[in-house]
Amino acid sequence: DFTLRGRGREVVHREYFHVSKGRDMGFRTVLQFFAKLSAGCGEVALTRQTFRLGQVLPLPQLLTFHYAHVGFYITQYLVSLCPVALVYLWLLVLVNAPEDNLIAMDPSRRDVAATMARLLSKCFSRLVLLFCAAQAVPFVAEVWMQQGLLEAGKRFMKQMMTLSPLMFIFQAKVIGRY
Repeated sequence: DFTLRGRGREVVHREYFHVSKGRDMGFRTVLQFFAKLSAGCGEVALTRQTFRLGQVLPLPQLLTFHYAHVGFYITQYLVSLCPVALVYLWLLVLVNAPEDNLIAMDPSRRDVAATMARLLSKCFSRLVLLFCAAQAVPFVAEVWMQQGLLEAGKRFMKQMMTLSPLMFIFQAKVIGRY
């Protein structure tokens, strides 16, 4: 509750596990769920309580509040636009004649598409590794602090083997859509 945070009190979080029959969570169901969350977050961002929190909270807590609410959805939207912009840029370079003074794009030496693919792979291969590491470090650090390094390594490998990053990509695209 925003009123509690503004008055200096803390909100207690309790986690309950409820086991029951599973439901079919298709693409449409997940899409509707995230649409509800993002619409509610948009409404919260427009309230007077959010404005008052912006005036009262110190900068670190304000940035945390922003990223946990509307900033998260803005970030996911921008992340979902980046691959489209990159493909558009790639096609623009391929369709347009490359400059003659750029040796790497010299059409007489090799195919322009292969050169562009090699250029993009050199530029973004390290960024992909950095992105994967940045996503995994908080999880591994948390499990390491609570249960030890060996358990953290096991949990990380289990997540990689079950292809959980693909679920993250799906979730990010759905959130970016709304």
